[in-house]
Amino acid sequence: MRSLSFQRPFMIAVSIAPLFALGCETPGSGADTVGTDEAPALSSLNGLNSINGLNSLNGLNSLNGLNSLNGLNSLNGLNSFNGLSARNGLDDGVDLMSTAAGRQTFGYIVRCALPANRTIGKKDKYGNSYSFTGEIGMASQWETGTCDSSCQELITACVLAHVNTTGQHISLWLDSDSPAVGWGQSTSYPYQEGSFFGNIFHNPPTAYYCNGKDFDQGVVPGRLGANQAGAPYVNPFAAQGGYCANSCTPADAPNNKDGYKACAGYNHIVTVWRNFDPSTNYKVCSRNSGKCLDVSGASTGNYAQLIQFGFHGGPNQKWRITQVSPGKYNFQNVNSGKLLDINGGWTGNGAQLIQYAPDGGANQQWSFTPTGDGYFKFSPGSQPGASLDVSNGSTADGTIVQQWAWSGSPWQQWSILPAD
Repeated sequence: MRSLSFQRPFMIAVSIAPLFALGCETPGSGADTVGTDEAPALSSLNGLNSINGLNSLNGLNSLNGLNSLNGLNSLNGLNSFNGLSARNGLDDGVDLMSTAAGRQTFGYIVRCALPANRTIGKKDKYGNSYSFTGEIGMASQWETGTCDSSCQELITACVLAHVNTTGQHISLWLDSDSPAVGWGQSTSYPYQEGSFFGNIFHNPPTAYYCNGKDFDQGVVPGRLGANQAGAPYVNPFAAQGGYCANSCTPADAPNNKDGYKACAGYNHIVTVWRNFDPSTNYKVCSRNSGKCLDVSGASTGNYAQLIQFGFHGGPNQKWRITQVSPGKYNFQNVNSGKLLDINGGWTGNGAQLIQYAPDGGANQQWSFTPTGDGYFKFSPGSQPGASLDVSNGSTADGTIVQQWAWSGSPWQQWSILPAD
């Protein structure tokens, strides 16, 4: 474990096109930070899109770097027995260098393997030059030396942990036995999403994940819990419920709640923690009716009433979620820019749910208690014992949403999922 007493920015500048999703940033376009509140461990950004990179049937396809029969030690030219910077480690002009997808795949491999101060150059088959800069440093020895089986497992877990099937970049918190990452938690990333492991260098390649305890909380686009399409990995523990805790060995104390040290015979695991993404639009929908939180009449004014209504995708049904303090969040309506609010901070049953300009009040700060199957008790800071409640348990469009003492009724339970 690397102990850190300061905040250090990690940058990677990779001269490749953002192929994995149009408009997606490359691995070099954002700053990654090692946190200090409960550090160590590592804050990172994901964005590798499995549709054009990792493929669940073929691994990273041969054009992008991984042949399903031969793994990464295939005709694409990447050889784990030689250094990344050497010609016999990755030849210039091979398929991996001659497609934008292959270069981006290689960019993530370098990002995971090498530290931030190391850059290597390669050429495609047309003689064009590209630079690939490290960031995390999980296998710095691979720059000039061998990447053995332990190295391969670490790089596999790191690359898989960065996959996002939408290509969107989301901030993540990583835990691992790698000294470059370490163990620890952060209040900025409270939800344990899952763990990643396998060996995409093997013949055939293996790519696995298992569910963390919070995989269905703080859901973000393209990640576990978001109904991923085209995910590159499979859960080998599905028959046991799919949770890491049921099948993996926790890290040694005192880090036993941070992540795992062994899963399905693999001994180098990356566990990911996350939070709601403040740039994602979310919808909040009733377990009882399936209808969603809606600002009546699409009003932009203060005191506008909140109702339930069938989801139609209007901006008055979409919310941006921002953490205010550990466990407390603001919900900002996309249409009006105003916050979800209990009128006047009243703590009694039947208090109106409205939108109102930000004022810092506890009645605008919300917390969530899981009730099972991805639903939550959704409570204001001004009355933690209450929940959002659909009046009289109605399933009709236009029914008002109010505050009411928690009873566990399905009309008091809500899902919070990406809306787009």
